[in-house]
Amino acid sequence: MADLWRVLDLSAAECSLESKRGGIIIRRGGEEAVTVSVADLACVVLGPHVAMKSGILHHLTEAGTAVLFCDWKGVPEGAAFAWREHTRIGARRRAQAALTVPKQKNAWKQIVRGKIKNQAYTLDGLGKSGDFLISLANSVRSGDPSNVEGQAARYYWQRLFGSDFNREQHTCEGVNSMLDYAYTVARGHAVRGVLSAGLEPSLGVFHRHRENMFSLADDILEVVRPAIDYEVYRLKSEGYTAVSECRAELVAAASRKFSKDGYTIPTILSELARDLGRYFEGDISQIEIPAWFPSEV
Repeated sequence: MADLWRVLDLSAAECSLESKRGGIIIRRGGEEAVTVSVADLACVVLGPHVAMKSGILHHLTEAGTAVLFCDWKGVPEGAAFAWREHTRIGARRRAQAALTVPKQKNAWKQIVRGKIKNQAYTLDGLGKSGDFLISLANSVRSGDPSNVEGQAARYYWQRLFGSDFNREQHTCEGVNSMLDYAYTVARGHAVRGVLSAGLEPSLGVFHRHRENMFSLADDILEVVRPAIDYEVYRLKSEGYTAVSECRAELVAAASRKFSKDGYTIPTILSELARDLGRYFEGDISQIEIPAWFPSEV
């Protein structure tokens, strides 16, 4: 698995893009043009002040690069992804659509357990002890009917950012906005992994809102969130308080190394999506949830 997972962040840039064989050219005013190889790119983040022709999108999606479009605040609001052929896409999606409720609940139990354990390892890595979360993770039952995930979240966020912290989405400033931004970039990697595995992104095992096109991506994203939380904690400790101050660092956080063998968050998400495809088709009975140990990466 030798994928290079580089992210090109142009969300706040004023520039123009041109296609070049094997790459794209970035031009900014009177500065010297920069050429970037598309073979290295997992994701390109574009802001409203980037000028380009549609051929750029063809060039990037042909190479399998995810393209995220940001609003004026730098928050991703849309994306373009390659439609990749998969040798088992028909059979795999039929199996996914016909997945039994017990198998859905079993998959979600494994994801929740893995997420809570990774939250515990994040706390351990910051010297805050995650022992209580490990005990909660071991109590998760099929489908998580007792909402252990929610219990763990309340404990985790207060241990991570203080007793007065509340995790709120869609805020415009502070730690919550930093988390939202990095999660959105990582979500792009999750969608890319789901599509490359030949799966239908709107059919999740837990997330199933009728307006959500990427429910399955949101399912697998849960596993890697703690690694992003770790980076946001570090940025906060360094004095950053808003997305505008550390956008590049947040993009990097969503693509950081996840495991001691060198696998990055995008690679982990792709592997997890492939495992889910095999699980849906009955090739495996359990999903291997990757563990995140900050001290080892």
